[in-house]
Amino acid sequence: MSRYRRRPGINETPVEDELFLIAGDSGDMFHLDRLAMSIWRALEEPASEAELLLLFAEAFPETPADTIGRDLAGALATLLHGELLEVCD
Repeated sequence: MSRYRRRPGINETPVEDELFLIAGDSGDMFHLDRLAMSIWRALEEPASEAELLLLFAEAFPETPADTIGRDLAGALATLLHGELLEVCD
């Protein structure tokens, strides 16, 4: 099972209740929505998608697991595509 972690060299810039990430190499800036920001914060320690799903299911018990899983998979794909996260088996 693959685990994800924050990519080294990413700088965080909080602005009020929002979070922006700046890639150290390229200087690209990314605005995180609430879900992506929650994933970012949850990945202070590496975690698998299943571990993240369990965490979010506990935090939002009224939300169907399929919805959480779909949203989580989409947000992880976006963070990976932006090279903000990396896989660490």
